[in-house]
Amino acid sequence: MKLKYKIINKKDLYSGFFKLKKYEFIHQKHDGSWTDQVDREIFSGAHVSTLLPYDPVRNEIVLIKQFRAGVISRYDDDYLYEIVAGIIDKDESPKETAERECFEETGCRVNKIKSVQGYFPAPGSSESYYHLFLGEINSFEGERIMGLENENENILVKSYKVEKVRKMLEEREIKNGVSLIALQWFFLEYYKN
Repeated sequence: MKLKYKIINKKDLYSGFFKLKKYEFIHQKHDGSWTDQVDREIFSGAHVSTLLPYDPVRNEIVLIKQFRAGVISRYDDDYLYEIVAGIIDKDESPKETAERECFEETGCRVNKIKSVQGYFPAPGSSESYYHLFLGEINSFEGERIMGLENENENILVKSYKVEKVRKMLEEREIKNGVSLIALQWFFLEYYKN
């Protein structure tokens, strides 16, 4: 059944780095009848490109760590392991954003890119939509600090052997949802060793 709904009212509640909207709506139920009015505050979120940086020659994955305000109320053990991600600029395609963000956040240029999946990370509370890519890159030894100073980014970047990343997944060290989706896809669908 195609999604059917009627917006009764929409209000902008807040506008800052992100936006918050309130929707008053009804939607059709699975039996064809309609709900009573539903009121929901929806975080505007973002249109985002994400990229899993992978070096097939050295058999390594590049992961990053940076401060994230969203963890303040629940978690303070360590910075989260993440893959590359960034908001798509108005004049960019998702692929262009993924390639740009990979260079900005890791210092690695993308040699080859593969589109994996688009998805809604939290449709119950956000309008965000993410594009996931696999990017083949040339990894590196040691660690780097990357990021745009004008955005107050301070990103720790490091290459890990694929088997080390698999172990990190098994030991539940990776807690970032975007990274979990990317890495589970990588090990279930792409990496055949």
